[in-house]
Amino acid sequence: MRSERQTQNRVIKLFETLGYQYLGDKTNTTNRNLEASLLKTNLAKRGYNQQQIDAAITRFEKTIDNTSDSLYQDNLATYKLLDYGVDIKLTKDANYDTIQLIDWQHTNNNHFAIAEEVTLNYAGKERRIDLVLYINGIAVAAIELKSCVNDIGEGIRQLISNQQKQFNQTFFNTIQLLIAASDTQGIKYGTTGTVEKLFMPWKTEVATTEAGCFLDQPLEKLCDKQVLLDIIKNCIVFDAGIKKLPRQHQYNAMHASKTRINNQAGGIIWHTQGSGKSILMIMLARWILANNPNARVLIVTDRNELDTQIESVMRNAGLVTSSEPSPRITSRNDLITKLEATTPHLLCALIHKFETTDLSGVTPNIKGDFYVLVDECHRTQGGKMNMQMKRWLPQAIFIGFSGTPLLKTEKATSVEVFGSYIHTYKYKQAVEDGIVLDLKYEARNIEQNISDKTKIDQYFEQKTQGLSLTQQHILKKRWATMEKLVSSKNRKNRVIASILVDFDLKPRLNNNRGTAILVANSIYDACEYYRLLQNTSLANKCGLITTGYNPQNVKQSTTASGSEDDYKYQTYKKYILTNNQKVEQYEEQQKRLFIEEPANCKLLIVCEKLLTGFDAPSCTYLYLDREIKDHNLFQAICRTNRLDGDDKEFGYIVDFKQMFEGISEAIAIYSSDELDTSDTTEPEDNNIKIKNYLEAGKQQLEETRERLKNVCDFVAKPKESEQYIAYFCGVNEVDLQDKQLLRTKFYQAVASFMRAYANVVTNIQDTSFTSAEVAYIKQEIKHYADMLTAVKLAAAEELDTKPYEQDMRHLLNTYVDASTAEILGDLNNNSLYNLVIATGIHEAIAKKFGNKLKQKNIAEGILNNIQQILVSKQHQDPAYYAKISEKLVELTQQQRESATDYQQFLADAEQLINNINKPTQDDKLPNILTGKPEAIRIYNNLASI
Repeated sequence: MRSERQTQNRVIKLFETLGYQYLGDKTNTTNRNLEASLLKTNLAKRGYNQQQIDAAITRFEKTIDNTSDSLYQDNLATYKLLDYGVDIKLTKDANYDTIQLIDWQHTNNNHFAIAEEVTLNYAGKERRIDLVLYINGIAVAAIELKSCVNDIGEGIRQLISNQQKQFNQTFFNTIQLLIAASDTQGIKYGTTGTVEKLFMPWKTEVATTEAGCFLDQPLEKLCDKQVLLDIIKNCIVFDAGIKKLPRQHQYNAMHASKTRINNQAGGIIWHTQGSGKSILMIMLARWILANNPNARVLIVTDRNELDTQIESVMRNAGLVTSSEPSPRITSRNDLITKLEATTPHLLCALIHKFETTDLSGVTPNIKGDFYVLVDECHRTQGGKMNMQMKRWLPQAIFIGFSGTPLLKTEKATSVEVFGSYIHTYKYKQAVEDGIVLDLKYEARNIEQNISDKTKIDQYFEQKTQGLSLTQQHILKKRWATMEKLVSSKNRKNRVIASILVDFDLKPRLNNNRGTAILVANSIYDACEYYRLLQNTSLANKCGLITTGYNPQNVKQSTTASGSEDDYKYQTYKKYILTNNQKVEQYEEQQKRLFIEEPANCKLLIVCEKLLTGFDAPSCTYLYLDREIKDHNLFQAICRTNRLDGDDKEFGYIVDFKQMFEGISEAIAIYSSDELDTSDTTEPEDNNIKIKNYLEAGKQQLEETRERLKNVCDFVAKPKESEQYIAYFCGVNEVDLQDKQLLRTKFYQAVASFMRAYANVVTNIQDTSFTSAEVAYIKQEIKHYADMLTAVKLAAAEELDTKPYEQDMRHLLNTYVDASTAEILGDLNNNSLYNLVIATGIHEAIAKKFGNKLKQKNIAEGILNNIQQILVSKQHQDPAYYAKISEKLVELTQQQRESATDYQQFLADAEQLINNINKPTQDDKLPNILTGKPEAIRIYNNLASI
């Protein structure tokens, strides 16, 4: 076993091979963070005169010896002198000279050195640092080595402890990099002020034969002269009291981006949720602005929350000073004005500022070299806004950032818009590196029962007197659904009871450190959850944040008393908008409390908002009472995986909607090669693809248009609503029934025409249609939409269900009972990483994913065809008009059977995982192989030959 001394000797020799001068053992010397003689020699070698050198070092020493501020402030002041140089004036009337303490552009013009056992003495207290790295005599890195039998965490704690004032007063004012290392665990690095849990690994490909490979190879890469300079110069961010270094994946992405930009090309950076895309954007923007005097950086987002967050980080990083106006674009005109000006050099805009109906008008007269960084680029990869952005900035370099899977089937469009992949960092890698937390999953079921079938039917018949059978069916179809069934008040009370127990018993929720998000199925459900919570211990500690709902924009006259709209309006009016508060003010306050004061906002109730792009480290639990799919589901569950202290070990997903299979698929896709990043070729000219797409779309539009005209061919002139009603409905009840199939054909033809139009409308100006033809097609679309509504109303096949909402809600709340929440399965004994990734199941899921999607589409097509046949024959089918009680009973039975099947599914999954993690041992297995899984695997394969 190698001792720490042996490791230290080997590491010193490693640095000597990297070109570092060995300065010796400094155990018995008085040490500080500046070897002034080395700095003087280097400055003189680079051409500065003695007066400049003396003045610069005097100014620098005054800064690095300061103890009046916090270590963060002292370190920031020192960093500015390292980064920008020391401004000196030798005489009163002379101009300022800037003395660069480090030559950032020419690596070999600097002097690199290493010393060992650097002893610090302050106020009678002594500390010793194993290794210190110097650039031009300035101490920039401290390294603590541990032996093979000591945990690397001891080294990290030593580095943190050494920064305290009682052990040294000034030494760490110049330190930029802290490294803890051992032969068995490799290296972890941080900077001044970094807490232990945020020290990050730096990994390389491990050689299997070399001694010290876990330590030497990553140390060699991280402390390479050019890499060390690059990290210090371009990748350190001072952000609101926290000094930050890039994680390895961020540095690699930064390095790859610089290469791409230097080649005048853009591309896509794909980094999983929670891996620090915003900070990476800041680093890249700063590098661009520092290296191109004509550069202007435009950061584009698609949500106001992201726009606000990025401006805040930009200011904290020093890219926008306190005296400068906000870089955020306030309007489309503001955007044009600033694009045509030479300043500011940094702009932040929402993608919607590019929206326009004019895609062929005059473009702005752009000033400067634009680099456009597009956040969540998967959501902005197409459409008019993107077309306008590319049209206005034709010479710009576009770099897209995304954390949403770009599957092979979806990748083409993104690559056409932004270019090929620059760098990727998958969910699996982030969990393994400790960048984000692993997740745990728990399924809960609330069984429901119908209490009185007879009274349900009596109540329904009474409330729907005067409606036709078809209109009654429309109302049943609207309310006798699984979605409505599980939104009953009794069930919500059971969900709340389950959550309240968690807040009493679960880690972090019971000590005011952790928070939770409840995802409701609709704005109405979110409002009802909020009201019900007002009678609980969370009454003053929960918030309501919905999507796009603002009661201040609602005309109260349009909300019928007792309707769902009225319920939402009254909820906001009574509970949210107190003291003339606006919705935006309320929501910002709730989000701030949730992030900064978790004890004062423990639970947020949402629908869709905050499920993407909202980072709250306190968030530990996510309660899913809304069915979410695909990448939206993954983004939602990742709200809980942010690091937040030693007591947060996992993010927890509590699922009331039986979505484990969907979650597994999402994690699999985020962690597999189906996130296709291997193709680094530049995108082909997409003009041909657009033309082919438009040609097919135009043909479909013309075919559906012609088909619809044929269906309406015998409608009498002038072909207005009266003539359409006469043709498709007749004049009496017998005609109405006889023309049912004809109406169905009309409904389908209109729907097909509208879909075909929607498929090409964005690029319709690029088709061979003339402007006059486009205008006429738009008129046809409106005409047929109006006629469709008129015919449905006349046939009593359209019904405004809002007046019946209060009655139907009362029916469900009165006659649907709910049981206590029951936990299904024991999957919460394992993390989702172990369940899905470590077992290898994610690769199996991913390989089948594309075919599965295809099969699903085929199945949906078959079901749609069957549904059309049923609709066309509904007047012949008495079962179509089944009692509403029967529909509700059927739904509750489906729910019960689904829960049973789901529980069996979870049990099977659990058994499969157990078999994979702990294979059963063959009775014939030789005893000598017991407890040796690799040997057992070889034995089993040999035995099968």
